[in-house]
Amino acid sequence: MGEVTVLARQGLALGGPAEVGFDKGTLRYVPGSTLRGALATAWIRQHGFPGTANPRRAEFIGLFERDVRYGPLFQDGTTVVPLSAIWCKYPATAACAEWSADAAVDGDTATCPHCGKGTDSGRGEVTGVRERRVLRTELDDAGRALDEHLYARHELQAGLTYRGRLAGSHPWLEQTREIWLGGRTSTRGLATFQVRPEASDPAAAAITESARPDGALVIRLASPAIIVDDAGRPTLDPVPEIVRVLGLPASAVRTQHCWTRPVRVGGWHAASGLPKPAELAIELGSVVVLRFSEQPSTERLWQLAREGVGLRRIEGFGSVQVNPQPWRLVQAPPDERAATEEGPSALAGLRDHGLLDDETVVRWLLDRSRLVLVELERDRSFSAEPLFQERVPTFFDDDQVDAVRALFASPRLLAAIPLLEQALDRITAGQGKTATGGD
Repeated sequence: MGEVTVLARQGLALGGPAEVGFDKGTLRYVPGSTLRGALATAWIRQHGFPGTANPRRAEFIGLFERDVRYGPLFQDGTTVVPLSAIWCKYPATAACAEWSADAAVDGDTATCPHCGKGTDSGRGEVTGVRERRVLRTELDDAGRALDEHLYARHELQAGLTYRGRLAGSHPWLEQTREIWLGGRTSTRGLATFQVRPEASDPAAAAITESARPDGALVIRLASPAIIVDDAGRPTLDPVPEIVRVLGLPASAVRTQHCWTRPVRVGGWHAASGLPKPAELAIELGSVVVLRFSEQPSTERLWQLAREGVGLRRIEGFGSVQVNPQPWRLVQAPPDERAATEEGPSALAGLRDHGLLDDETVVRWLLDRSRLVLVELERDRSFSAEPLFQERVPTFFDDDQVDAVRALFASPRLLAAIPLLEQALDRITAGQGKTATGGD
């Protein structure tokens, strides 16, 4: 096994579930299947298509179909919140806000021990992710932004490091190389890949003593797992599969407790240009606690940590952590919380100078804000000064012009667009009520 380090040199847009709408989200981590596909593409670029006539076909099969398992990559500073995580849902005191527990280790509870109110639990979400929202708009023949043709896509920020593990080794993987994650475009996906082989098996190092008082085995999914029963049907019960990998009979399980939830996973097979089958899987962050009448061997525990569970493990599904550290709620430092608190509205200057009361003005501001965002994406030296020669802003006084200039130059211009849309909706809704009242 080796430690994988990927430096994102451009933003990473990693698909996510199919959706209809102008705002396209991204996965908040890099799935193992995405890393595997990016490396396979790099291999094909270097050695050609791995058909039967390619003398290196066996190397390709060993790398991407048989010998190596690619785990997910997580952005530095992020945390997966397991389904066994618990915290106070409505914190009333500082003690409530700081309290947390891991039900897999500390025991489950439905109420906060400090206030007696209800608790909330994890859902396998990845927290602390830094991403940005990129806007695109359709332009008319004159190069102006069209109303109702604004599109947004979220992407993981460039310049950040992503880390993970892979099981297996090969000399080809030990070379630093450029890859494209999430598809190759001119503006996103470029990353630098490195893997550091480890002399000792990290799976063995990762298997620590259980943190539970009774010594029960705790297993946490580090990626979604595709599990099927004896008839080949998808199931949300991972225990039989875990017991099989550990080489134990089903009767060896004395007690079990599972925290799982379903998720649908798919993907895209770039070589064939076809979608991969959508599978019902168990969500990342699901947890299983098992007590056995006979303990599994250390070798079998290493195998579980190394190879994971379920189907399509070569693609990164079914990665597990054995006896991980109990989850704890991490409080942001006071200075960090202060830095992230929401400041004054991005439209405060416009509101103070009466620029949000007229429909014509708000429509102009909305249209030109979109235009400025698009032009700044193309050229960071773009100047908005020519816009102030148009008909609408010629009626602004000096203070109003300064307020609009400040908006166009603000790093919060993107956040101002939905606020302008809301202001426009309020104006037009008010006009409708006035017309109705006069009938």
